[in-house]
Amino acid sequence: MSHYAPPRPRTVLAVTGKDAIDFLQGLVTNDMKFLEKDGLIYAALLSPQGKVLHVFFISNREGGGYWLDCLAENCADLQRRLRMFRLRADVEIEDVSETLMVALGSGFADPRNANLGQRIILSRANLPPALPGYEQSRITACVPDQGADFAMEAVFASDINMDMQNGVAYKKGCYVGQEVVSRMKRRGTIRKRMALAHFEGAAPQYGTIIMAGEVRLGDIRSSVADRALALIRTDRLEAAQKAGTPITTNGMPITLTLPENRS
Repeated sequence: MSHYAPPRPRTVLAVTGKDAIDFLQGLVTNDMKFLEKDGLIYAALLSPQGKVLHVFFISNREGGGYWLDCLAENCADLQRRLRMFRLRADVEIEDVSETLMVALGSGFADPRNANLGQRIILSRANLPPALPGYEQSRITACVPDQGADFAMEAVFASDINMDMQNGVAYKKGCYVGQEVVSRMKRRGTIRKRMALAHFEGAAPQYGTIIMAGEVRLGDIRSSVADRALALIRTDRLEAAQKAGTPITTNGMPITLTLPENRS
């Protein structure tokens, strides 16, 4: 099978040492035990306030330890934060991007959505860019991507659908930000989601405001052709739909579709 470069540059971190599994288990939103059957998990490192700092994929490393597939522009910050949590644990966190790279192609299925194909860690090489349809598939599946749709500490995990796309394990033990994540679910206070916005023509630019009558619903994020991701208030969307209030951006009618729960 051919391999392709991801749409946004990625970096590989190696997390090794006899305490690596316990170290990650106590930090990330997903459950490390899922690696036994899935081979690849989707997870985030949160702030104590529950905001998303970094999202990444975790896979098993040959010879022990784990690979972290993360956004290249945020890699140094992720590495720094992980090292802050080491204390006396037997853990090493190393940037191995000079020799290894993330590729789209044969490997493990993307846990966020099966339509996004597979991911694999390979020896560094020159790869062609991702196929043109990849970003359209990602947006159509309501899968936000850090670097394209949200910044560090700007959203909660549920805002970017992580809880619906195999990125949050509610039944695991504690991790940084876990109390906030659990409380939002338990109290039913999740009121924002990334949704699919469909337009009759070309999608407007990033940041364009979405309105329901005189009420602001949210704004546009990344787009391809006639569709885009939009971060919206779901309670306001529900009220607008019940009332039959037109939903528009720049006066143009749009259709908003909430994601399916795949977890």
